[in-house]
Amino acid sequence: MQTEDSDIYADFFKKVPEMLFIVDLDGRFKKVNPAVEKTVGFTAAGMLDKTPVGFVHPDDLAAAEAALKKVLAGESRVSIEARCRCKDGSYKWLRLHGALDTEKKLIHVAASDITANKTTAAALRESADTLRKIMGLAPMSMAIVGMDGTIEYINRKAVQTFGYLHENIPTMDRWWEQAYPDEAYRKDVIARYMGHVYEAIKKNGEVDGDEYVVTCKDGKKKTCFIYGAIVAGKVFVMFDDITRRSDAEKLLRESESRYRSLVETTRTGYVIINKEGRVLDANTEYVRLTGRPDLKEVLGRNVLEWTAPYDKEKNAAAVAQCAKDGYILDFDVDYTAPSGKILPVEVNATVIQKGGVPQIMTLCRDISRRRRNEADIKELNQSLEQRVAERTLALTAANAELKAEITQRLKAEQARNQMQEQLFQSQKLEAVGRLAGGIAHDFNNILGSISGYAEFLLDAAPQGAPSRGDLAEIMLETEKGSALTHQLLAFSAKQEFRLEVVDINKVAADHERMLGRIVGANMRLETRLAADLRRVKADPSQLSQVIMNLVINARDAMPDGGLIIMETRNAELGADGNKISLCPPPGRYVELSVSDMGVGMAPETVKHIFEPFYTTKKPGQGRGLGLATVYGILSRSGGGIAVESSPGQGTKFRVYFPCNGAD
Repeated sequence: MQTEDSDIYADFFKKVPEMLFIVDLDGRFKKVNPAVEKTVGFTAAGMLDKTPVGFVHPDDLAAAEAALKKVLAGESRVSIEARCRCKDGSYKWLRLHGALDTEKKLIHVAASDITANKTTAAALRESADTLRKIMGLAPMSMAIVGMDGTIEYINRKAVQTFGYLHENIPTMDRWWEQAYPDEAYRKDVIARYMGHVYEAIKKNGEVDGDEYVVTCKDGKKKTCFIYGAIVAGKVFVMFDDITRRSDAEKLLRESESRYRSLVETTRTGYVIINKEGRVLDANTEYVRLTGRPDLKEVLGRNVLEWTAPYDKEKNAAAVAQCAKDGYILDFDVDYTAPSGKILPVEVNATVIQKGGVPQIMTLCRDISRRRRNEADIKELNQSLEQRVAERTLALTAANAELKAEITQRLKAEQARNQMQEQLFQSQKLEAVGRLAGGIAHDFNNILGSISGYAEFLLDAAPQGAPSRGDLAEIMLETEKGSALTHQLLAFSAKQEFRLEVVDINKVAADHERMLGRIVGANMRLETRLAADLRRVKADPSQLSQVIMNLVINARDAMPDGGLIIMETRNAELGADGNKISLCPPPGRYVELSVSDMGVGMAPETVKHIFEPFYTTKKPGQGRGLGLATVYGILSRSGGGIAVESSPGQGTKFRVYFPCNGAD
């Protein structure tokens, strides 16, 4: 039975996570368990038969010796806190409990590592201001709650996240009412949270985390992972907004070590450096950000050692600027791991005083996800821009097609309107022409009779008779009337129409002298005839009539005299004849133009100038048939006519005769 108990004790001695020592009455180590090596690094062989003098910090040695005396004096249980030297030269705080085995004259000692708690408590005691600065810079919501339920402090991030000012939630009761308005849910939250707090008080001071749905001041709801730690009689509460985080992050949070100090729970890299940038202290998260395996690889080294080469100068300048100004906010820098992996970090730092020495307390946050999101957004924007550009091109092409189609339709509509207008003009001319033709024949017969009788009377009248002058005047007027009937016949197309191959230059040259007499002495007629002019098919007499009417029209437009220009050239007419009053089919033509420097015409006048009997001249100066006759001749010749005129700018008529097919 004793052997079985001994085996159980030996197995317990090896496996228990607490450090166990057995020392003799002189204080020499007789047995140590494996947990000692895990904690301080010394093996059992390296400690046996040695006294605590080589392991306990000199400042704590007196307390250890005093505790040993108490045990030897008979006290049943003695506890002390002392610093123990580790194999690597560092010290750890241990809480030691000793008891005397009087039968075997041995002392049994159990020890636990309280370094983290001692460090945290010392830091809090040393500088409450440092703690407030840490919490103020922390990128997560934090609060300090007294054991009586008074909310002593909430940081800037908590106000931004939930919208409540400190005065809105001075106590936990007010927080429960505001953040959890549903009574049933509020009871559940209070039960869970306070259960975690009571457990923390009984155990190790860490408040286990749990998920809660918090109602913000604006009515929005956020899911938060709330946890904390009890330090120096106060509850330090941390709020991690996990509303939008992935399930993977949630699992990562739940798997984190439950034994974390206040700084470790922020999930933010925490590092203290001197003004030269050398690391004095850091947490596990900061070690991770540097890409180094443990804290030993970071302590005492300059932060530039793991700064990306392209950011070294910028980071060195930032450290110097922070030391000078006392702070730096939202500074981005890239760290490089030994493997070459780049990790982007956001830095917020402030200068603190520790023992009268200025140090830079820095919070660093991994912003890899933000960088990825920014890259994804940039890629999405580029893709969107490309799609917009492609769509714009497609729409531009469609608009071009639509514009072309609309232009085509407008041209067709304009051509249709022009053809309709020409048809109306032709119908009008035809109707008037029929009337004029019938009248001209009858009037010509009457004039013939008058002329015959006048000639008979003139022959019968003796020389010197007064009546001979009157009869001669009658003969002259009948000749004028006959000329008018010929013009009416030409206008009405009753006159015989004979098409011949004609050289317009020759016809114009033949009429030049006569036209010079017609225009008068205060005007000058200038001809500009193309040398390579094609021949046309036209009636020579009617071609002459066209030239005469156009020149006379130009003369009448310049009562004070001026220059009349008659010119010829070869022309090619296409399908676009919008500016041509009488538009012939597309083809080769000879253009004859007559221009003046006269008074010109308004657009409304131009619309009517080819109508028969329409005239802008004073009574007795014109009959309104000249341009209508020109229009009719060109229409029967298969030609065209265009006019350019504006008030005060003169007028230019262009007439087109179709070319002879052989030319």
